[in-house]
Amino acid sequence: MKVSNIALGTDNYGNQWGCDEPTAHEILGTALDGGINFVDTSDSYNDGRSESMIGNYLAESGRRNNVVLATKYRSAVGSGVNDVGASRYHIVRAVEESLRRLRTDRIDLLYCHSWDEETPIEETLRAVDDLIHQGKVVYAGASNFPTWMLAKGLWTSDVRNLYRFEAIQSVFNILQPGLGREMVPFAADHDVAVIPYSPLASGMLTGQHGKSGKAVSGSKFDMRDDSKGGGLKSRYFNDATFKAVGKFTAIAEKHGQPAIRLALQWVSEFPGVTAPIFGARKVEHIKGVLSAWSESAPDDVMSEVRAVADEFEAQAPMAYPPKSGQALGTLPTSSEAK
Repeated sequence: MKVSNIALGTDNYGNQWGCDEPTAHEILGTALDGGINFVDTSDSYNDGRSESMIGNYLAESGRRNNVVLATKYRSAVGSGVNDVGASRYHIVRAVEESLRRLRTDRIDLLYCHSWDEETPIEETLRAVDDLIHQGKVVYAGASNFPTWMLAKGLWTSDVRNLYRFEAIQSVFNILQPGLGREMVPFAADHDVAVIPYSPLASGMLTGQHGKSGKAVSGSKFDMRDDSKGGGLKSRYFNDATFKAVGKFTAIAEKHGQPAIRLALQWVSEFPGVTAPIFGARKVEHIKGVLSAWSESAPDDVMSEVRAVADEFEAQAPMAYPPKSGQALGTLPTSSEAK
């Protein structure tokens, strides 16, 4: 299966801080027209509205077979005890609901949204294996897994003759470099695709927030973040991050390069990365990304960007992922990127 070197994320489709359905359809059409064929969603995004908007667009436009469609299970989609998790019971129901909302006969890439500590990995893999044999799923993936759990999953698939996880998705950007510490090289060594999300650090790398520590009105750091407990501000609003962003945006300004281009290019050129995911809430967002991605920054510029990234990682290391206890050792420096 071949995908574009960037993917469209849709977690903002159908919430009060994101976009309505007509705008979502216009964004999807612009992305596909611009050469993007990889669309990412989840059954938990906005009570399934993201999947429904995508499904309606693909059905009405007749472009379903032009898209590699990825979605996820595992996150809570209701209040019942079985409305969450990676059990066979939940997966089978979740996939049927996703197929209905997406108005399709198959899911091209089905991720387990996060590791389920309560369910044996073999049960999860066997349920997805059955769905693949039934033609309802094409490939399996994992998201936000610790490296050791992905390794256990690959081993289980090998010894039990089950379809394996073919992709790993998690956060990865200049300000959140932890995925590169051991997961990216492990995945590359085992031919697992790496699909990072949030390459722009939720917009932090555009420099729009300055050094004030106050979120720009209407940004992801504003009321949306407050409604979710302030995780973005807690993660990114600190002196080390503001300093790194200042250096990064100064490079962009000095060389006349869009910050979006430099941030995406740093992720995409990191050895082992397959395709970063970016989100767009407005049509101008997707147009801006496509414009930035239409050209590449010269290597001398990217060398400066990698130096900032390496300096930040050395001063403010971040363990990945939570609960793993395995993210030890040294991050391969981004200066090695070609």
